[in-house]
Amino acid sequence: MRVDRSPELTMLFTDIEGSTRLLNRLGPRFSDVLAAHRHILRTAFRDRSGRELGTEGDSFFVVFEAAEDAVAAAVEGQRGLEAHAWPESVRLRVRMGLHTGHPEEFEDNLAGFDVHLAARISATGHGGQIVLSADTVDRLAGRLPSGTALEGLGVHRLKDIPEPQRLWQLTVDGLTASFPPLRSLGAPGGLPTPPTPFVGREGDLATLSGLLDEGGPRLVTLTGPGGTGKTRLALAVARHVSERYPDGVHFVDLAAIVDPGAAWAALGAALGRPGDDEADLVDHLRAQRALLLLDTPEQLPGCGAPIAARLLEGTRDVRLLVTSRRPLHAAGEQVYPVQPMRLPPPGAKVTVLGAGGTDAVRMFVQHATLSDPAFALTEDNVADVVAVCRRVEGLPLAIELAAAQVRLLPPRQLVEHLDEALGLPSGGRPDRHRSLAATVEWSYGMVDAKGQRAFRALSVFGTSGGSFEALADVLGEGSVLALVAGLLDAALVRVEDDPAGRRVRALQPVRAVAGRLLAADDQREVLRHRHAVYYAALAERTAPRLKGPGAADARRVLDVEADNLRAALDFALGSAGGVADEGGAASGEAQRERSVLGVRLCTALGWYWYATGFDDERRRWLELASGAAAAGQGPELARLLQSFGLLLLQHGDLARARDVLAKSLVLARRAGDRTQEAVALNSLGVTHRGLGDPDRARVLLRESAAVAQSLGNLPREATALTNLALLEIDTGNADAAIDLLRRAEEIDVRLQDGWGVAADRSNRSAALLVAGRTAEAVALLRDVAASVQEHGDPDLTLGVVELLAVAASQQGRHERAVVLAAAAGQQRLRAHLTLAEPDRAFLDERLAGSRAAVGDALERLVEEGSELDVAAALALGALDGSG
Repeated sequence: MRVDRSPELTMLFTDIEGSTRLLNRLGPRFSDVLAAHRHILRTAFRDRSGRELGTEGDSFFVVFEAAEDAVAAAVEGQRGLEAHAWPESVRLRVRMGLHTGHPEEFEDNLAGFDVHLAARISATGHGGQIVLSADTVDRLAGRLPSGTALEGLGVHRLKDIPEPQRLWQLTVDGLTASFPPLRSLGAPGGLPTPPTPFVGREGDLATLSGLLDEGGPRLVTLTGPGGTGKTRLALAVARHVSERYPDGVHFVDLAAIVDPGAAWAALGAALGRPGDDEADLVDHLRAQRALLLLDTPEQLPGCGAPIAARLLEGTRDVRLLVTSRRPLHAAGEQVYPVQPMRLPPPGAKVTVLGAGGTDAVRMFVQHATLSDPAFALTEDNVADVVAVCRRVEGLPLAIELAAAQVRLLPPRQLVEHLDEALGLPSGGRPDRHRSLAATVEWSYGMVDAKGQRAFRALSVFGTSGGSFEALADVLGEGSVLALVAGLLDAALVRVEDDPAGRRVRALQPVRAVAGRLLAADDQREVLRHRHAVYYAALAERTAPRLKGPGAADARRVLDVEADNLRAALDFALGSAGGVADEGGAASGEAQRERSVLGVRLCTALGWYWYATGFDDERRRWLELASGAAAAGQGPELARLLQSFGLLLLQHGDLARARDVLAKSLVLARRAGDRTQEAVALNSLGVTHRGLGDPDRARVLLRESAAVAQSLGNLPREATALTNLALLEIDTGNADAAIDLLRRAEEIDVRLQDGWGVAADRSNRSAALLVAGRTAEAVALLRDVAASVQEHGDPDLTLGVVELLAVAASQQGRHERAVVLAAAAGQQRLRAHLTLAEPDRAFLDERLAGSRAAVGDALERLVEEGSELDVAAALALGALDGSG
């Protein structure tokens, strides 16, 4: 088969080195210099039958039919430039590059890969230098111009050229023959090629490239735990900035080296100078502008800092990019902690379009398709893929190891077996991250015994870690700053900002390794016990502030510590076995201590759980704590049963709630605890309202208010007044309800109880709606809607949405009313929050007209409302008439 090819031509590119500098120096006289330069070179090109295709500024593009003519023209041009008398002692230096190939005809010029390659070859040279491709050298076949010779320059990588190119220099007698290394991307293999394309981290790439710019630090160290992707990121950065380093970018693998002498040998091998000692290598680099990527030097004495210092002191323009689990602590070092891969935002709806563009999910898909080419991210599996990535907190190695298992398990099952997928055998030096456990344990071996104990202790904390104070308390240390600094240096922990102070934590996969190490520690139960004691005390300190001006801050404290509170509860009430004493033995006394801790925790957390919504887990804790406290029949049992009764009430289990709360009342009276008596009376009254017994409810609530008044307990009095008002709303007695709620609000304002004020105003708006004063109700609801979410009470918040629906219905905005009611109903289902029967009847009666008015659109509107979150529903409900 015949293949037509374009004619073979030798292409010559030239340009003046430092032309901008000459222009600034000569000013208007530069045009004379440029004209003389063009005359000399055009004469040389014309004499050798060159065809000029491009002249731009100080550059030429000329083609020749014969390679020997092109080379001869280049030699004559360089000799003519050298012989010319330039003004003001100027030495004009022109670089030239030649390549022989088959360029394509394009309009009045040439184009194609060979033209691009010839231009890249020219760009590698220095002023006065002639650089030839291997193709051009092959065509010469020994026919060199007189007084010239060829010198091999080795194989080089060129920008945007896929294959490395062997290049040659043509030396000319009487002209400069010694030049700095070519401005290429270095020798092939100077930077290893990763097996998969680089994913994400665009921000890191830009920031690090900026740091390595001229004027930036000469030593940049990427730190982070094993498996964070430090080396991959460093390689991507090195490639990105390679053009800035004409003397090359060199990768030095120090991962398996523990001796400084061997490290210098590895550097020599990377530079193509095997056998050179330290002094020779520094001397070789002294005048070079090069970037050295030193990978994993942390096991060397001083973490490789002496080697880095020697290189920086002995050179002027060499820069170091280092990957290490800990900083080198060398002079002038810029530390850059490498963060895990970017995850989808918490709470965001998980879709292929949204989540598929995040770094962590892209990396999972990349490695999953390597394992199973048929794998694809779909709407059916994207939520499970995101769950895996979140569980490992975006740690690249963990993502890679997990994704490799899709050939065995689909993402949904992978979520359930993730620990097994990551828990590969470990021991010794990690084999470049084949095992997550191995790489973490290797870092663990880098810290001293006290640091190792602190690392193990972190596993008793929740996934959010703990404050410095909490860690010190658990360890029995006065200060843990030095211990945390050592763990931070070894990249085993992270220190994160929190409004309450800095916290120390380990990424979840790293924390799991700490937990396995702790399992063999005879102090494990002691550490867990101290942890539970600390968080029981924290809950007890915080609980009194959950009502009043500091309620939002107090709730945030408990929100942040939710995982630690759960861990403490699990130790006190959920784990088998007993607390070990200092000798490791368990005892009956230790068992009792655990139960006491559980009761303390649940008692302190009762109101927090009510305000933030109960779930099955919290119900289990209260049941366990109630059982543990039952033997004592003391005041603590009364308070626990009160919390348990509220939970049952909130979940609609009214008959059982009545029995539990009645027992709480008996115990409170038996103990002479009048405050707890007022609390139990109020809760029983609310329960009887839900059971459809308003008369009994009114008696109990009035008694609660009377007990509270006799004690001067304003918070309890306000609560009883509010619930008495609800009974008046149920019977349509709006004016009486409004009066009671104004009295309750006056008390709550005086107490600075923001939650109480919001509840009073929400209920007052319901009374206004019953009275037909819709405009007043809407204005009050808009005011409440603007702040109600800050209190973190889902029941109160959804109640406001439901009243906004009733208001919309009474204003004739029937579609809005249906949408808002559906939104609240869906959110109640998700939060397992039921409506009391009187409240449900109120809503059904007030919304019936709107549901009838929308007709066939009802199903669509209900679906639309079910898609709204609470914030969107509040915003919709608060829109004015023009909205």
